Amino acid sequence: MRKKIAVRLSVFLFAPFLLNSFSGCNSSTGPATEITGVEMTENTEYTGRGNQNEVLIALKVNVKENETISLKNIVLVKNTATQPSDLKEIKIYSTGSLDTLNTRTLEQATLLGKAPLSKKSTKIRLSGDLQPGMNHLWITADIADNATEGNKIGVSLTSVGYNKNKKFEHQPEPSHGREILLARKLIFSPGDFDSKFYRIPAITTAEDGSLITATDKRKENIWDLPQDIDVVIRRSTDNGKTWSEPLTIAEGKGLAKGYGDPALIKLNNGKILCVYAGMNGLWQSRPDSLIRTYVSESADNGITWTPVRDITAQLYGVDCPDPVRKKWMASFCASGQAIETSSGRVMLVAAVREGSDYSLNNYLFYSDDEGITWNVSQKAMEGGDEAKVVELADGSILMSIRNKNKGNRYYTRSTDNGITWTSVQLWKDLKDPGCNGDMIRYSMEKNGAGKNILLHSIPFDEKDRKNVSVYVSYDEGKTWPAGKTICAGPSAYSSLTILEDGTIGAYVEEGEPGMNLVYLNFSLEWLLRNTDEMNPGKTK
Repeated sequence: MRKKIAVRLSVFLFAPFLLNSFSGCNSSTGPATEITGVEMTENTEYTGRGNQNEVLIALKVNVKENETISLKNIVLVKNTATQPSDLKEIKIYSTGSLDTLNTRTLEQATLLGKAPLSKKSTKIRLSGDLQPGMNHLWITADIADNATEGNKIGVSLTSVGYNKNKKFEHQPEPSHGREILLARKLIFSPGDFDSKFYRIPAITTAEDGSLITATDKRKENIWDLPQDIDVVIRRSTDNGKTWSEPLTIAEGKGLAKGYGDPALIKLNNGKILCVYAGMNGLWQSRPDSLIRTYVSESADNGITWTPVRDITAQLYGVDCPDPVRKKWMASFCASGQAIETSSGRVMLVAAVREGSDYSLNNYLFYSDDEGITWNVSQKAMEGGDEAKVVELADGSILMSIRNKNKGNRYYTRSTDNGITWTSVQLWKDLKDPGCNGDMIRYSMEKNGAGKNILLHSIPFDEKDRKNVSVYVSYDEGKTWPAGKTICAGPSAYSSLTILEDGTIGAYVEEGEPGMNLVYLNFSLEWLLRNTDEMNPGKTK
């Protein structure tokens, strides 16, 4: 919640993808005297079924001064792993001198040509001109609705034909390709819906199977509270393929009057709670101007929500009846998913400033009446931070805690329904660069699911926020021996949910400095497949 990210300008800041595999400039091997060089950049991010205009290669074509060329065709070869049936069509776009392509709106983009992908070599007729200087072309793909999860889409350039009979030829380089997931959708990008930034993902699956996300709409800047921030909800009724317009459930009214850091809790009765902070900031909070805790509730699967309800006085602060907690200075609950246990206890973890210093301690906030009244556990960790809980098969509670010093993740357990906690330990196989993540149950043997499986998402790095990965535990969180990176490169907070069909949904902050909020959907089988080969952040 508190880490401020230095804003750095990037040419890809508002592009819906990051380009991360480079080849150098190439000169013509034929009589292409008007083209002085071509630079190719392959996009190796995951893609999703049914996605359109997914960039495979970005081309920079440098045209000689005082020359204008008329494009005729482009020739591509697919990589050996690519199945033409996984694609609907290959398209070629130009954005002229603009070095980004907005694949959602295609603003300032011109379609030059399109064709289905052939089994080996594909020649696509083009219609358009390139001007003197640097021109930006984009080779994109429309992914089939029934494309195979885990397959790859990749092509290489062999030639560009132009004018009457001229050709720029290129020796094809091996294509890494883009691996196909069940879904990968951009939910928010900087500048969307009149907001400069978005942060802080939370996701859950409603009683009717719809997906619900909660997000910080950081209207003026990327910083944490106290700022002008709204909490907004989006829903999907088709497993994340399409999403509703944002719904504001807590509207900020300027500096120090905003809301943020939402956590979602699906109750056993089907209702959904959203718990979030508001007004002052964690470090600025003081007795006469506290950072406060609020709850909104939905009884119709996230379509409508109750007004903002303040529960701060039940938890801490000058109006709290508890003589110890009355003196606490600040508190906020970790964003993402929180839980209701099989016994009916609603639980989420707070990071608390007990005094005037800047240290945080962890306590469990809990409710036994579906979020109406709230209580506080004994201290779970001295010097803690954002944390998540999950109920284990034996009824005990496991807490995973962010390491403020970076290195590895902390954990502790409770055997009395979250009131007292064991001594804190470090997981050797869960790295933690000081970042919020999520921990949820995938399945439980006693419920007939076959195995006890937990999932944990966190950046796979000891120092930097990058390579968000999903880990798997088969022994109720003692070890995390399997996993796979789902967002290679800069990435930070994440939240997980299980869909009705048993697949996994992840809502992740991706990129920097202005983060995209991305939804990914994949199966457990995919997550466990070829882990050693495919996971740059493998956990073994």
